[in-house]
Amino acid sequence: MTGLAARLAIRADGDARLGFGHVMRCAALAHALLDNGHELVWLSRTPQAIPEALAARIEIRPLSQDGDEAGALIAGLADAGVTGLIGDWQTTSPELCRQLRRAGLWLALIGNHLGGAEADLVIHQRFGPAPVADVSAICEGSDYILLAPGYAGLPPRRVKPQARHLLVSLGGSDTPLLNNVVQAIYDLPALQGVEIEVRRALPRPARLPEAGLLDALQSADLAILAAGTTLHEAAATGLPAIALPITPNQIERARQFQSLGLGLTLDPADDEFAQRLRQMLTELLGAPALRQQFSLAGQRSVDGHGAHRVAHRVTNLAAQAQTQRNSDHSTATAGPPS
Repeated sequence: MTGLAARLAIRADGDARLGFGHVMRCAALAHALLDNGHELVWLSRTPQAIPEALAARIEIRPLSQDGDEAGALIAGLADAGVTGLIGDWQTTSPELCRQLRRAGLWLALIGNHLGGAEADLVIHQRFGPAPVADVSAICEGSDYILLAPGYAGLPPRRVKPQARHLLVSLGGSDTPLLNNVVQAIYDLPALQGVEIEVRRALPRPARLPEAGLLDALQSADLAILAAGTTLHEAAATGLPAIALPITPNQIERARQFQSLGLGLTLDPADDEFAQRLRQMLTELLGAPALRQQFSLAGQRSVDGHGAHRVAHRVTNLAAQAQTQRNSDHSTATAGPPS
């Protein structure tokens, strides 16, 4: 390892119940941290979800489904020789974060809805920036979106005048909305001659593919997607899409997706959801210029290099924490001034 490299830890879970977005973005960051020479320990209640190639390069420590998570994490990190943690929970506990920091651990949090939890570095996953008071402690905006290495620096997509392949995917968690979408578009006249590819949730347990839906996103001409991590991947590949926020924490991302001109969004709770989806899809299929506009805007916004930018910020945080520990140790060893 280089002088700036360190032994770091990640905490994230993912399965067909939780969704795989937390594991996908942490895996992307893990690859970038490994490229920087760091060693990694991943603590998880779903270790089977970690992509196989990544799992071979890191140390994995399974966590119990029950019990005191703070105590288990503090003990596990001390045993692993780790002094900081990158956490990506489905629901972030401010009290858990306080306990970790009181134990002397530095903390980086990934997510948009952290419930007021405090950390040394916050890594939001948004298309657009939000006003913040201290930019030194936050990674904000599309430059910091965490995607697998295969999404970096993709060539501009050439949008076809006639779409021939529609991808429908509502993420890695089970949702009845998928059947509603399929039923709504089943006999749509505008889809005559269009191949419809429906991606359903992975079975549980399942190991996440290294690059998510990269191949499917590149093969499709248009998509209907949940407003999770796959929406970021679609933007990086230049795939025009309709975003459906299937959980409350996806609403903001879907709104930004449309307001920034990256695609369209539709609320599944809309009373006329099926009719509006059919209308929206028909309009997009008949508007290649609009699809090209969305494609260009998506790739301009998300270049796929976000994981390396975040890895640089985490490297600096770990180095600063180490410098502070060395200073504290030196002061303690020297004793009080005479």
